[in-house]
Amino acid sequence: MTEAVRPRRRWIEPRPVSPADVEALRESLQLPPLLCQLLVRRGCRDPDAARAYLRPHLETLSPPDSLPDLTVAVDRIEEAIAAEEKILVHGDYDVDGMSAAALLDRGLRELGARVDAFVPHRLRDGYDLGAAGLARAEEVGARLILTADCGMTAVETVDAANEAGLDVIVTDHHRPGLRLPAALAIVNPHRADSEYPFDGLTGVGVAFKLLAALHRRAGLPAGALNRHLDLVAIGTIADRGPLVGENRILVRAGLRVLARTRNRGLRALMAAARVTPFDDRVPAEDVAFQLAPRLNAAGRVGAAEEGLRLLVTEDAAEAEALAWKLEDHNRRRRATDKQVTEEAEAQLRESYDPERDSAFVLWSDDWHPGVLGIVASRIAERFGRPTVIISFDGDLGRGSARSAAGANLIAVLDECSALLERHGGHREAAGLDLRREALEEFRRRFLSAVSAQSADVAAIDAPVDGSVGERPVGGDLQELEIDLQVSLTEAEDPMPIWLRHLEPFGFGNPRPVLLARDVRFEDLARVGADGSHLRASALGEEGGRLPVIGFGMGDRVAELRDGSWELAFELVEDHWRGRRRTQARLLDARGA
Repeated sequence: MTEAVRPRRRWIEPRPVSPADVEALRESLQLPPLLCQLLVRRGCRDPDAARAYLRPHLETLSPPDSLPDLTVAVDRIEEAIAAEEKILVHGDYDVDGMSAAALLDRGLRELGARVDAFVPHRLRDGYDLGAAGLARAEEVGARLILTADCGMTAVETVDAANEAGLDVIVTDHHRPGLRLPAALAIVNPHRADSEYPFDGLTGVGVAFKLLAALHRRAGLPAGALNRHLDLVAIGTIADRGPLVGENRILVRAGLRVLARTRNRGLRALMAAARVTPFDDRVPAEDVAFQLAPRLNAAGRVGAAEEGLRLLVTEDAAEAEALAWKLEDHNRRRRATDKQVTEEAEAQLRESYDPERDSAFVLWSDDWHPGVLGIVASRIAERFGRPTVIISFDGDLGRGSARSAAGANLIAVLDECSALLERHGGHREAAGLDLRREALEEFRRRFLSAVSAQSADVAAIDAPVDGSVGERPVGGDLQELEIDLQVSLTEAEDPMPIWLRHLEPFGFGNPRPVLLARDVRFEDLARVGADGSHLRASALGEEGGRLPVIGFGMGDRVAELRDGSWELAFELVEDHWRGRRRTQARLLDARGA
């Protein structure tokens, strides 16, 4: 990509925090001042809030009663269990949908229900509850359809189910459209009439709440479902549920359950992906970058049903075979992803003006629909612009959209709704269908709506003169918000131990970004199969030494050899063959 398109990152240095707040935490909690500063920056300005953040407990979760239609849903499911009716659990083909469907399958069976779990095929069946789901319900003799992470846009399908004498219960977390499906119950914290205090639950989180209500009604212990929190953690992390509030509580507990999981499929998947627990938990990043992509690969280039079967099987041999099948799918997915990304970036080089265009709409007749979301996410993150990637099959195009620079995709797509056959999703990620003849007008209206939503949405472009010290060195984030300035001596042990208390890190609760000044590099080298990464040692002027890894920064080695630098980095613990070491994950560097 040319420098003319490549964005420059803007460093946002730490804003001052109240010394009184920091001192209050230090005195009350007996914690190091640097950790207290981080807590205050994350909104924990009093000791009680800090304690709740540092020690999240499942007992503090809100009861599910205030979710809309919950009682209606519980009554109908209990009726089905008592009458031994077959229940079709219909999930989505992404990890959240698979996890939610697997959770409902396992949880309902434990209550004595007769269940058939189903997820659609991405290419053959399309998104959401549709004709394939109705056909499956008829095939297995189900009289009740229970959706998981889908159903909010299935207005026509629910009408057809009602006409066929089927009851439909929707459990979902996607924002409702202008018309709700005429389901028996719609359990969704984003409904306008919802009184549930936390609206950040993902599909698997909503499914967990429904099962919690069913278990309570059945008189089972409050913690009976906790053994399935591994599924909740995986689905929440994979769907980028914000790791705050109830999500943080569920995921933190779920990562510990995952470390000792009894789910045969998850154990086989972890073995195939070489993911091992550390300090009684599986790191959230291992879920995000190792486990979730393998499950997603089933829906993207294989059949999502394989991922669902992996999560529900009780057969160890089947679990191992499916885990390795997903490993093969993931290899294919990476190759396809790479090809589509390269072709999409080629379109950017040829067709787009970074000073003119506030967003990207890219399309082809040849792109695999299964990787559109991945490619859109990568381009949106890299170039700081909302991105839509569309693949056409004849006259109909299917697209995936990913946000950047704070754009609200649902609001933007609502502005374009007259041109779309279908759209839905989240503020940051959405899907759409459109006809080929609407493409040019959609692109024009999409870019206009992004521009109107925020005057600052356009990415900041890098200078093209290659000057060092005038621009950041390294990756491609538009903004880099610093949490804390430290010396390299302070960044050494025991800071990594303190940071563990802030985990799990991920969307909504990012790993703290640290700033160190007056640093020089030694032993700089390009590493990785293609030399795309950087490895070095960082030395502080006043002492301290940290090993450094800079992903995607191999081309900056020559620039960093001389002089003094300011580093923006994350402090991570590297685990390899049972050994632990602290290292700096370099995000950016600029001349001191």
